Amino acid sequence: MRIISGTRLCPWLHRLALVATVTISAFNIAATKRGKPALDPEAQKKVLGAVTAEFQKLEKNLKYRKGDFLVDLRKPGFDPADAVRLDSHFQKQIQSAANLDTRWLKSAQKAGRKNPKSQNWERKISRDHEVWVKQTMAAGENPKASRNSHLASLKLMQSVVGRTQDETALAAFRPRIAGLYQISGQHSDAVRAYLELADPGRTTNAPLRIRYLNRAATSQAILASWPSIQAAPWRDVASGKIKAAGARNVTGDRGQRKELKEILARLSQEQGGIDNLANWNYDAQIGLIDWSGGQFKEAMDLWKPRLNSQASLNSKLADHRSQAGGFTLVKLRETKSWAELETAARQSIALGWKPAYGNRKIDALGMLGDAVFEGGKALLIAGDAANAEIKLADFTANFKKDSRYEEALFLRGKSERGARHFVDALVTFKDFTGRFPRSRFGEEATRTGFELSTDMADEESGLYFGKRYMNLHGNGERGRQITEAYAQLALGNGFYGDGIAALEKLAGKIKSTGTRTDALARILDIQILIGSPESVLETANRLMRLGNLTPSIQMRVFRAQARAAAASGKNHLLARARSGGAKLWANLGENDQQNRDAWGEVLFIDADSRGHKELAEAFSLSVRDPHAHLIRIESEYNKIKGDYDQVCAIGRNIYCAAALFRSARVAERFTNGIADLGIADTLEAEVVDRFKNKKTQLTEQWKKDVSAADAQAGELAGQGAAAPGYALAIQLGGGADLILDDRTISGLHGFTQIDAR
Repeated sequence: MRIISGTRLCPWLHRLALVATVTISAFNIAATKRGKPALDPEAQKKVLGAVTAEFQKLEKNLKYRKGDFLVDLRKPGFDPADAVRLDSHFQKQIQSAANLDTRWLKSAQKAGRKNPKSQNWERKISRDHEVWVKQTMAAGENPKASRNSHLASLKLMQSVVGRTQDETALAAFRPRIAGLYQISGQHSDAVRAYLELADPGRTTNAPLRIRYLNRAATSQAILASWPSIQAAPWRDVASGKIKAAGARNVTGDRGQRKELKEILARLSQEQGGIDNLANWNYDAQIGLIDWSGGQFKEAMDLWKPRLNSQASLNSKLADHRSQAGGFTLVKLRETKSWAELETAARQSIALGWKPAYGNRKIDALGMLGDAVFEGGKALLIAGDAANAEIKLADFTANFKKDSRYEEALFLRGKSERGARHFVDALVTFKDFTGRFPRSRFGEEATRTGFELSTDMADEESGLYFGKRYMNLHGNGERGRQITEAYAQLALGNGFYGDGIAALEKLAGKIKSTGTRTDALARILDIQILIGSPESVLETANRLMRLGNLTPSIQMRVFRAQARAAAASGKNHLLARARSGGAKLWANLGENDQQNRDAWGEVLFIDADSRGHKELAEAFSLSVRDPHAHLIRIESEYNKIKGDYDQVCAIGRNIYCAAALFRSARVAERFTNGIADLGIADTLEAEVVDRFKNKKTQLTEQWKKDVSAADAQAGELAGQGAAAPGYALAIQLGGGADLILDDRTISGLHGFTQIDAR
């Protein structure tokens, strides 16, 4: 485009008109003086016509001549200010033309012309100026024009606005100036101009205000280093490109983005309505501006009502819905906001968001699994077992193929216990230990199950968990404690084999000699009750080999040896046990009831064993001399009674009553044994009397012994000081010759109380 520039004023043009008029007047005056006729009107017309032609020619040259007045706007060196200067020259030319018009009329009137026609040079130049201004501004408003053209148009338009008083004309120019600011890169001015235009007090038309705000946002996005307001830059924000771009001027970008956010908020407000589809892009942009500035919660709060609205299901908004949902899910998971993540994930699944984070697809179901599992876990850690149970039960019911199912099932059991749903917890822990026998949570699950069973007195469950713990996790101090507790539980329920196995584990694998000794001693007590004499003797020997046994343990060993030896008929072992017990008792120097009871039992078993043998021998001999037989019988009785008396001689013990009871039965047996013993009356009277007196003496003495022994035994049994198994026989009274019963040693002596520690 070519325009006129640099025009100078032409004063000679005005002088020419004056000279022409003066020349005509002078010619007429001279002619009059000489007596010659003046120029007639036709001649004057020709002269004035020639002058007019000259003016027009000069005017044409003024407007179109080449040289300094022509400037090529496409040239790089073009100064847009030339347009303003040229406009100023045009104004001066218009004024000069107006003066020329005035002088022409005055000259014509002086020449005698009536009603001379105006030449309107001012109007012609003004019209040309107006055309030039319009063309120049229009050319500069073309987005494809050069920047110089944009600036020339802008400056010219500002010059025109500066001298315009018409408000209607000014209103028409303001949007054009704002547009020129924008296309010429003066975005700060463009934003200011468009925001002024978008003021409701200035522009009442809502669609027009929205257009101005959109254009303001377009320029503000450039100032804020923001990609565009036409399409929300979801992928750029997700990849970090926008944040990286803003790193060059973080503070400046932050402020400019705040301004952009405010403009977009005005746009969203102008659009109105949560279901307005156009608002989605504005809210997306605002949220992403917040997101890029680290204000994640503000962004998610803005998107949340949009995601909940029915408008979000529109197919045109699929990308916004997908990305907003994906951004929300990713950030909620990153910040471990499990409750909010669960809500959002369930909504995503229900509404079909198909969430994405930039170019990465997000698994909403996986996010839901994370929320339910991690949420339940966090609630459990926080002590809210009841709600943790709900979450973890949900997870184990619906995410059985999840890699965290094992841990979730375990934590579910813990939460059920914490919520005091003990029966459910036991069921869960049983299920868990059955499914995952080698789990890293196996020890705690099994231990917790055992503890629960103990607290609930659920012996069946306790046996299950206790045995499992013993077999899989029985090492260490905790293992020892649970194995020991399980042993008591098993023994208390009659599972002697399992109880012994638990005690054997304690005795065999635990390094503590004291613990091993105690375990073997308890095994010995159980074997006395249910084991064979051989197993009792073997365990007793194992104990003795350990050495450094306490007196109490040693006495228990001697008691067990005595019982097993008597039951198996190994009298030499019984004698060894009695001998060892006697030495220990002599050196004890302590008044311990347990030891006294044990030693009393050893003496009792020994007395019972020997008494049984001696009684059989006493009445198996043939009678040649009745009196001598009585003397021998008396000696045997005293020996047996003496052995029983030793049981009570050591002090009060539970076998003293049994010994008295047995002693009474022995006396009865001896009394009955000699009742039918007689002597021939044909013998000498002295011999017969001596026999009868001795028999009477023994019979009376033994009856007294029976009465005294039963009375003492009954008194002790009534005081609860009789060994179990004998107390009933004592209370029922005498007359039962238990000493001849084969069950006496193997049965009644097989009793022991299982240690309940």
